[in-house]
Amino acid sequence: MIMPDLLSTPRILLVDDEAEPLQLCAQVIKMCGFPVLTASSPMEAICIMTEKLVGRIDLVILDYNMPIMSGCALSDRLKPMWPEMKIILRSGAIYIPQCEMTSVDTFIPKGEGIGQLLAQIIRLAQIRMLPPATVATVDQNRPCERMTGRS
Repeated sequence: MIMPDLLSTPRILLVDDEAEPLQLCAQVIKMCGFPVLTASSPMEAICIMTEKLVGRIDLVILDYNMPIMSGCALSDRLKPMWPEMKIILRSGAIYIPQCEMTSVDTFIPKGEGIGQLLAQIIRLAQIRMLPPATVATVDQNRPCERMTGRS
């Protein structure tokens, strides 16, 4: 798999309370060339984000249903501290009230698969790092292959 043409590779924090999906998703994202940290709870995610040695996190991928606080509540806590950071909410929940997603940049149902998630990672990374006119299109069926410069 080939890393997309980005000015800088975004660092990702993946948060999910279910161990197996967390590790599987992290492995696939890493195979596409993205550095990934994982957290198995909202509290662990907050600790990682505030740890000075961790460095910059550009993108956070959150599960919605987690103990103690939902992915939306975690997003509401993280976004004010790191407003430039992009947040993807990824969940198997059938319904998430729109009013809860005020700090989320995009929502992806888990049922849409990892390809859709990778496409959104690439899209959000390019929006953050490139002027809007240069954002490349993403083939959702092959999100890890080299990107083209089409708009």
